[in-house]
Amino acid sequence: MHILFLGFILDRNRLAAAREVPDIDNAVYLTADRMPLVRDIGWNRTASAYTHPDRLLDYDVFLFVTKGSMQVIEDETEYFVGEKEHLFLKSGLRHWGLPGTEPGTSWYWIHFRSVADDKITYKEHLPIPELGLYDPRHYEYRFMLPKHGTSPFHNTLENRLMKLLDEYHLPQGHGMTRISMQACGLFLDLHQAIIQPESGQSAGGKRDMLVGKVMSYLSLHADKDFESERLSSHLSLNYSYLSATFKKLTGQSVIEAHTKLRMNKAIDLMRNTPMNVAEVSERLGYKNPYYFSRVFKKVLGEAPSTYSRHFYRSD
Repeated sequence: MHILFLGFILDRNRLAAAREVPDIDNAVYLTADRMPLVRDIGWNRTASAYTHPDRLLDYDVFLFVTKGSMQVIEDETEYFVGEKEHLFLKSGLRHWGLPGTEPGTSWYWIHFRSVADDKITYKEHLPIPELGLYDPRHYEYRFMLPKHGTSPFHNTLENRLMKLLDEYHLPQGHGMTRISMQACGLFLDLHQAIIQPESGQSAGGKRDMLVGKVMSYLSLHADKDFESERLSSHLSLNYSYLSATFKKLTGQSVIEAHTKLRMNKAIDLMRNTPMNVAEVSERLGYKNPYYFSRVFKKVLGEAPSTYSRHFYRSD
């Protein structure tokens, strides 16, 4: 007993030292063009003190504690996952435990593989609302799942996981595909709940506020050439600061966003009016329809005359 206790203390001391110098990215990412592939789902409750198994997995793990507190260590970083808190554990990193999980602790888990295309260089920013129509390039971004935490959304998680587990045990056609799609939706909702908390003073709130104001202005002026001075005056912000901040938050320039919104307006006119390409070009403030066509093709991947063949038109 004394030897076990001494080992427990030594492990605690080693963990405390390791936490001071974190050196490995332990984040779990999803890509917008692939859904996570669920391996298995389960629920467990321990009646006595519990030690998390020592293992190195080739899949990611999602944990959600419904009662009590779970202790788990991932690559020398210690986590205590409390009631209505979650934790993601990354594939390829060793995770293990000390006897630090409370008796009576209960939790759900989802084991899954996050899939990506090695041939794609994924963008690191979430897209902002721009286009009404999308091609595969618009899904080539990835996002980080929140490692550990809680939010008001977590109050609904137990019911969702309970229903997901029930469906997991129910034989049905395309069963694991259905489960994986639902797990993907759950992770997306969790991501949104954490990065966009209710407080407008949060980092997410400030991001949405600035980006939203810029996008609102650009949408109202999508039929005109972009004028930086007008945007700067409208928001009472220095344009150099405004453009640099917008680029940092969205991964694209203000001019790029404005151009995409103009093309969205062009699509709307092409779909819902009898205008030809030259007339659409003129309506959007382009003096040269050939230049408009080049811009359209650069953004949408097709010339406007070709793109319009995808539409269902009313007589």
